[in-house]
Amino acid sequence: TLSGSVTIKSKPGLGTDFILKIPLTLAIIEGMMVKIGSGMYIIPLANIVECIEFHPETDDVEKVCSHINARGELLPYINMRKWFEFDNEEKPESQQVVIVHDQDSKMGIVVDKVIGNHQTVIKPLGELYKNVEGLSGATILGDSSVALILDVFKLSSVIRKVQVN
Repeated sequence: TLSGSVTIKSKPGLGTDFILKIPLTLAIIEGMMVKIGSGMYIIPLANIVECIEFHPETDDVEKVCSHINARGELLPYINMRKWFEFDNEEKPESQQVVIVHDQDSKMGIVVDKVIGNHQTVIKPLGELYKNVEGLSGATILGDSSVALILDVFKLSSVIRKVQVN
């Protein structure tokens, strides 16, 4: 199976929209390599809007999800360091927010550091990572280490779940 999701939006007299969100599998994509904790991750470049410095409110520092003011727009964000529970690793002096879109809306992904563009061959996840929410695949880097690929659509649904609760 491919996984993914289907969203149907219908308005009487106006029509129906069918939105298919299909995860990336065994493809080559342009991505942005980022560092979170001691690991490297890839965010698909097609979903990235911009990168900005992360300046959280003092009471938001310990939260997994909250909101950030990005150029006058209030956007939800997910702090990947908190999501992946890298609390025992030393936190960098500054962090960045990668603003992404999932077709429906924009959100922020808080990372420790943006490294740069990276052409990525997507490999399927092994059994160990198969059920980790927010990952869609992996890639092997030039130094033979592995970088995990973040799934923007799954992370967006995580934020929506947290906001509802």
